[in-house]
Amino acid sequence: MGAARIPVIMTRPSGSNERFVGQMPDALRRRLQVIHSPLIEITRCDANLALGDGDAVIFTSSNGVRFAPEGQGRRAYCLGEATTRAAADAGWQSLFMGETARNLIKALLAQPPDVTIWHLSGVHVRGNISEELCRAGIDAHRVALYDQRKIALSDAALAQLTTPEPVIVPIFSPRTAAQFAENCPGTATPCLIALSAAVAEPLAILPAARLEIAPAPTAQAMIQALEKLVSRISLG
Repeated sequence: MGAARIPVIMTRPSGSNERFVGQMPDALRRRLQVIHSPLIEITRCDANLALGDGDAVIFTSSNGVRFAPEGQGRRAYCLGEATTRAAADAGWQSLFMGETARNLIKALLAQPPDVTIWHLSGVHVRGNISEELCRAGIDAHRVALYDQRKIALSDAALAQLTTPEPVIVPIFSPRTAAQFAENCPGTATPCLIALSAAVAEPLAILPAARLEIAPAPTAQAMIQALEKLVSRISLG
């Protein structure tokens, strides 16, 4: 008989969870009992976007691409490889600008665009990219195309968290981290993997069995951290 599968609670929005699981190696997926429990629901906003033919955009997540108009060959400065691919698929001239907002800002300040730029984001963002660009003389604006509404942990996730067996919870954003910390049962001791130090910060209040931070803010780095944690748990 094979080893028991290790429960992993996926907290990303619907669609993002499935894409992340689909990126895992088959050998890793076979070792996991995946429980989908999105803590954020993505919904469209009523937005007034006056995007000109010669304007450019900033995408800091694939959700921005999802709710944006078709690219029609216009430039898109993108954060992360997945967002860059999504923008290209939607007809944008997508340019990869690094994995963090600081990387993106630094690159744009090094070669300031001579067109109007629109940061097509969610309602909730960390920092304000467009404000920083404006202070440097770049014509930049932010328009929220979608909202990130908090939702509670599912019954299946709560039930798993209250068992004595190990359970892994990868967390990908500070907002999701705060929502998980608020919803997690007080007796639970999950094994947490955070995308970054900023994501780990709201989780520090929890009596976690482990709190790991991925070596880079990417899906592949999260998968590597997950593989290592699964091996540690399996070894006891």
